[in-house]
Amino acid sequence: MGLTKRRDSYYVEFRVMESADGTSWSLASGIPGAKKKRWKVGGLNKTIAREMESAIKTRLLLGHEKTEQAKPILFRNWAKAYLDLESIKTLRSYQDRLEIVERQLVPFFGGKVLTEIRPHDVEVFRAQRKKKDGSKPSIQTVNNDHIVLKHCLNVAIRRGLLQVNPASRIPLPDLRNARDRVLTEEEWSKLYQAATPHLRPVLLTAYQLGQRLSEIVGLTWDRIDLKRGFITLRSQDTKTKKPRQVPMTPDVKATLHRLAKVRSLSTRHVFLYNRQPLRDFRTAFRTALTEAGLSDFRFHDLRHCAATNLRRAGIDTTTAMQIVGHTSPQMWKRYNQIREEDLTQAANKLGKYLQENTPGTLDPKAESL
Repeated sequence: MGLTKRRDSYYVEFRVMESADGTSWSLASGIPGAKKKRWKVGGLNKTIAREMESAIKTRLLLGHEKTEQAKPILFRNWAKAYLDLESIKTLRSYQDRLEIVERQLVPFFGGKVLTEIRPHDVEVFRAQRKKKDGSKPSIQTVNNDHIVLKHCLNVAIRRGLLQVNPASRIPLPDLRNARDRVLTEEEWSKLYQAATPHLRPVLLTAYQLGQRLSEIVGLTWDRIDLKRGFITLRSQDTKTKKPRQVPMTPDVKATLHRLAKVRSLSTRHVFLYNRQPLRDFRTAFRTALTEAGLSDFRFHDLRHCAATNLRRAGIDTTTAMQIVGHTSPQMWKRYNQIREEDLTQAANKLGKYLQENTPGTLDPKAESL
């Protein structure tokens, strides 16, 4: 407790306790649980600093010193601070988040005091949300804005600027749009054969290993161990920020062996087009789909194919989730399609097991009925 002189200003420290409603500080010297708080006096004049120290102490004794939470902070000011946080800047989705905050959230919530935003305001925001051309956006687009708003306000709560998140009080509509498009063996063969030579290795890796698009196009040779047969993905390579080891299938391993023999020394990237890192292959993919006669299929659906094939191959769930990079059983189930043939095959396997392990279950007389 007392004055401390630093290069830019004098500072004063007191032991304080926060009020029950979180809006003010009170002096709490010698009280267990009290925490140290520092105020910047704002100058290098010691006389003025002493006066400021006395004024702050008086406000603390009277319980009139407001906490950060009690001070009115406009949403636009917090939004700027939020986007400047290092933990936010390092997110893979930062550019999308930046656009949502600056183009959607700040124009609507910017002039509102952070603590005065209510659930009703969030509902109004969702209802008035429009695209650039004035048309109504998809529910998923509005949900994405809502999710960013919710996270922005949750961070404010963690920093003591807010007590309740109004965006969390409004549930996101259930889209019920979980895709279950999985290629049949014939469809996969047609797609693979229709693809251009530079696209085939990408499709094969996604179809057999379930890697995400960003994990594939960003793959470099230092992440590949052909001798062991593993692809190593670092935390910065994955969407979940968790590293993982991906075992190669024989087909993928053979393909990477072939690419390694003709690899370009001018780049570390594995998948190339015209000797340059492959970034955008949407046109080639759409062309392959058309030539293969396939519709309602997206590149990301190849992860569904991989997850389903892993399950059909009898790979246990924990191992399969590690290979494709799922962190929750719920997500694994969403990507894992069960067809009628799978259920029939399961019933036949069960029947065989029961016949071998519980003989005599079926009444012989019943067989003649």
